[in-house]
Amino acid sequence: MASLPIQVSEKRGDDRQDVLLDATVRAYRAEPVAAALLDLSTGGAMLQGDIQDLHKGDEIILDAAGKQIVATIAWSNASFFGLAFHRRLDSYEMSWLKRVGRA
Repeated sequence: MASLPIQVSEKRGDDRQDVLLDATVRAYRAEPVAAALLDLSTGGAMLQGDIQDLHKGDEIILDAAGKQIVATIAWSNASFFGLAFHRRLDSYEMSWLKRVGRA
């Protein structure tokens, strides 16, 4: 797996939880893009996937394990991208997503 830029980890304000879930990311009127949800916090997530047609600032819907979360793409590089959730996840949502994940 490619290493992440150091500045990404330095910007994290929330505790991240490792998780591995199949997910899709969909922008308005666009086809869903397959991705892997790699880590998660109450305010955002990091995923791996090819989002070449999506860009920083695009509003998307993340679908992971049947849970739909509205978010904005906060950053991206060739293989990874980060999301900022529009609404913070509560403790129940966090524990459920981590439990159904494979990490």
